[in-house]
Amino acid sequence: MNVGPSAGVVLQRLVAELDRGVASLDLRRWNLCVAGQRIAVHAGVGAGVLLQSMDALRTADSAGSSLQLFVIDGKSDGIALDDTVVTRRDGCPPGSLGAFSAEGVHAFYQPYAGVLSVLDRPRRRAWCWVRDVAALPYYEFAAPLRHLLQWWIVARGGALVHSAAVGTSAGGALIVGPSGSGKSTTALACLEAGLGFAGDDYVLVAPGEPPTVHMAYATAKIVRDALPRHAHYADYFRNLGNVDEKPMLFMHEAAPRSMLHSFPLRALVLPVVARLAKTRIIPAAPADVLRALAPSSVMLFPLAGALAFRRIAAWCRALPCFRAELADDPRDVGVTFATWLSQDFAR
Repeated sequence: MNVGPSAGVVLQRLVAELDRGVASLDLRRWNLCVAGQRIAVHAGVGAGVLLQSMDALRTADSAGSSLQLFVIDGKSDGIALDDTVVTRRDGCPPGSLGAFSAEGVHAFYQPYAGVLSVLDRPRRRAWCWVRDVAALPYYEFAAPLRHLLQWWIVARGGALVHSAAVGTSAGGALIVGPSGSGKSTTALACLEAGLGFAGDDYVLVAPGEPPTVHMAYATAKIVRDALPRHAHYADYFRNLGNVDEKPMLFMHEAAPRSMLHSFPLRALVLPVVARLAKTRIIPAAPADVLRALAPSSVMLFPLAGALAFRRIAAWCRALPCFRAELADDPRDVGVTFATWLSQDFAR
């Protein structure tokens, strides 16, 4: 019976094809500081627009890059990958790619978006191939390269988590919860109350005592009903005309002085829209916070979910967990969080 080539053979072919493709391109280089590490990103003009949410991480320091990452727009760069390697998982022929891992190489293909992510850990090289950047869903611009970043940070003992993050250089909190829970509104209210903003969508958490939160993207997304509260950001939203999308903006453009690249993680908070006159922040069960944080931080990331879940669960057990019952007035939310974060959370 013909069972097709092994995962290792398929990945070797894929990596070789990607290497040949990028060798023929004239690429620009960006140096990013991600979770305290230097990542060299190489991209053409077409693919470079995918990196706008990471502009706040750019650095002039190019020494000691821990990863060489190539971003390719298949259409404008003229690199079309072999359909027998990159194809849909459902009904795909033997040897085709859904999510593969072998010999230190991870690969995952998102057929709807047309995004292929490949990380070769032994060689410290990675590739993000996009079928057509101009046709990408808006959420890919909000959090590009996220599968690569998850695999990379998991190998370093951390995780990429679906969370907002606010605080000061002395310490801050993850604000966790599903869409509609008040996570984004809370993060922006905290920013406007003077707290630093490390992210609204995904952030990196590195191991330590305590763990350290690092900015991954400067993106903020809000529900459309909340637009009147954020009218002062009207000039910065990228997609207001697309009514089926969450309005999205990049906070390093809208509020550059409020960017906070990293901070010690002191607490995890689950916000709840409670319509109170005054915001209350009260202790919560770690299990409740874990249920709010883990699914969207784990289930969307093949090949890294189990390790990421164990780390998230350990942080929920080790760190103080809270429930924030939110007032209607975002100014009250922000001031309450700023006052609360000045407290000593030792337990």
